[in-house]
Amino acid sequence: MSLKRHSAAAALLALSVFAVTACSASSEPTAGSGAAADGEDSRYAGDGQVVYAGFGGTGADAMQAAWFDPFADASGIELVRDDAVSWIRLQEMVDAGAMEWDVAQGNISYGVTDNPDLEYLDCEIINCAAFDNAGYPAYPQAVPLLSLAAVLTYNTDRFDKGELTGLRDFFDPTIEGMRTIGPITNGWHGTLEAALIADGVDREDLYPLDVERALSVLDRIKDRLIIAQDNQQCINDVSTGESVLGICNNGRVAIAAQEGYPVAIAWGLQIQEADYVYIPKGAPHLENAQKLIAYIVDHQAAISNEIAYGALNPDAEGLSPDSPYIDFVPTQHELDGDQAPIRFDLDWWGENRPAVIERITEWIAG
Repeated sequence: MSLKRHSAAAALLALSVFAVTACSASSEPTAGSGAAADGEDSRYAGDGQVVYAGFGGTGADAMQAAWFDPFADASGIELVRDDAVSWIRLQEMVDAGAMEWDVAQGNISYGVTDNPDLEYLDCEIINCAAFDNAGYPAYPQAVPLLSLAAVLTYNTDRFDKGELTGLRDFFDPTIEGMRTIGPITNGWHGTLEAALIADGVDREDLYPLDVERALSVLDRIKDRLIIAQDNQQCINDVSTGESVLGICNNGRVAIAAQEGYPVAIAWGLQIQEADYVYIPKGAPHLENAQKLIAYIVDHQAAISNEIAYGALNPDAEGLSPDSPYIDFVPTQHELDGDQAPIRFDLDWWGENRPAVIERITEWIAG
């Protein structure tokens, strides 16, 4: 059996790009009012600057509206964005003793408990305990920032609402039609876990992953798989009907649905991921960095008013019931029991991803 690796559609849909794309230039600073407001917001009061290093693009613009501008108004601190964050650059600045950033966004695969390249968070200022019973924990040097998810996406011209439950349906060979799966560049993390759960493996027994068993589940639908060349192709394929199902990014589904394309989400076994924030060693405005993170943690839910990202602090403030994204936010649609979100093991994937990608490449060619 052979896999279809390229979309046969004559052209990709002109959907907006949801991915957080890097940008080398820093943005204009957001000036604070010079003095914090009275009351609760006085906890964030300060002066001077704070520099936030992130990934730029649509996501950073959403953060600007949800967090950065309100923080500057509440605190009196000027916020400057650098939209070109990378761990390599962070390490270079630490080694040179010339740190330019105060807060940085990223994952936690480099270690966030006793990392010499990071400062410790002040949990007297930051509500670290907010994550004690959350899906993602706080660490001594990092707290969760936001979530996004890969989800079972379906064409609503093919399926009625409620007909599908989630990612189990993707692997069900009795459901006819093509399916689009993401690029292999991440080793299909989360997708292999979903395949194993669909095949009866208990969550507590997932690791070490039985990659061969997961691929045997995919064998049942191999002749109906389209392997996407990039993350945008998944939602393009489902929107056009080239695929009836896809494992697509929730944010891209939100944009396509809002633009009128026939797509929807079944939330079972959503593959949830999280970004974190931390303070680089030698941050020039350390106290302001602690205050910015404290503000974001307290008002984390406001991000869902601007983009289909989810808050990871379950008690965070700021979500409007009128948000146009609320139907597409992962943390607003977490199911229980055997349909609960998949949160894959970063440590296992950090050690095994290259070998998994190599094996998937062999499987595709077989």
